[in-house]
Amino acid sequence: MRFVDEAMITVRAGKGGNGCLSFRREKFIPKGGPDGGDGGKGGDVIFRASERLLTLYDFRLKRVYEAENGRPGQGQQKYGRAGNDLVVEVPVGTLIYELPLKDEDLARAGLGTDGYAGMEKDGALVYEVTDEDEDDESEERAKEGILVADLDHDGAEYVVAEGGRGGLGNIHFKSSTNRAPRRTTPGHFGEEKRIRLELKILADIGLIGLPNAGKSTLISTISAARPKIANYPFTTLTPNLGVVESDAGERMVVADIPGLIEGASLGLGLGHSFLKHVERTRCLVHLLSVEDVPDEGDVMAGFNLVDEELAAFDATLAAKPQIRVVSKIDLIDKDSQKELRARFDKTGVRVHCISSVTGEGISSLVEEMQRLVREQSKNEEE
Repeated sequence: MRFVDEAMITVRAGKGGNGCLSFRREKFIPKGGPDGGDGGKGGDVIFRASERLLTLYDFRLKRVYEAENGRPGQGQQKYGRAGNDLVVEVPVGTLIYELPLKDEDLARAGLGTDGYAGMEKDGALVYEVTDEDEDDESEERAKEGILVADLDHDGAEYVVAEGGRGGLGNIHFKSSTNRAPRRTTPGHFGEEKRIRLELKILADIGLIGLPNAGKSTLISTISAARPKIANYPFTTLTPNLGVVESDAGERMVVADIPGLIEGASLGLGLGHSFLKHVERTRCLVHLLSVEDVPDEGDVMAGFNLVDEELAAFDATLAAKPQIRVVSKIDLIDKDSQKELRARFDKTGVRVHCISSVTGEGISSLVEEMQRLVREQSKNEEE
């Protein structure tokens, strides 16, 4: 199944049922008065996070989601049945953005094109963007939408669109001067919204680095994940998840995230598609292929390039705890390995040297990853 991390859909809550026009008619009670019941409420559209799903692929196949309408009221003061809610499951880590309605919908509602969804057609509350025509961010907000929910744990729910209220039966309109009212009200329309869904992977550790740094090979070595592996840049075009379990039963989720190039913070290469997934990881394992370590000059240049892109996109990303790793050391001889380690030692930065092919350094790296995850979990609890 394809990994899809963004989708745009339309959701429609159910319409409320109409009120009933009815009069009580029983033997010996020729003028029993009104007894029409109210219509039922329309069903809500609810989004629920589920660990069972890993992608938004299904939302590319189906674009419209509708809840059930409420049933009309009945005689004998019987209320109509409420419409069933529509529960839509999404992957854990899904962000829900509310987009502007289409121009023709806004015109029907008597609004300008800066109006936002969140209204019933009978005139309920409408969200509007502030008047910021001179602000370049206004147009961007209209394209991206307004963030209304972050479903960041299994079972998290959000009511995206509320069903319409049921109409009133004629029993509500009797009075001392009108004993036989023939007035009812129709059910209200449910909310209709345009929604943008965005998935940001939730993982304990994110594997980052330049393209072809050996991230996919590492995740396939330490977990049961089997990503596509080849010796050219951008083999990994979508994130891959792997679960690593220790002998003691400790589990951590590791995300192999597509490679980063210079200028990614500006959207170059895989750019923002890469960086948004890094945001949700607890800590990072930063890989650099031994082929990308310069023979002379700054030995940290490859690491620094990626760090700068992280900081340019979001300062909090650069502040995440990192484990620095030089991969593919099986490509150089033992003497060169010793020289490489000595160069890194001079920088005062601890660097793990590993080979996913021979297994050298893998066990100590995994132990360090588990230690860092335990430490981060403890800090979050405090």
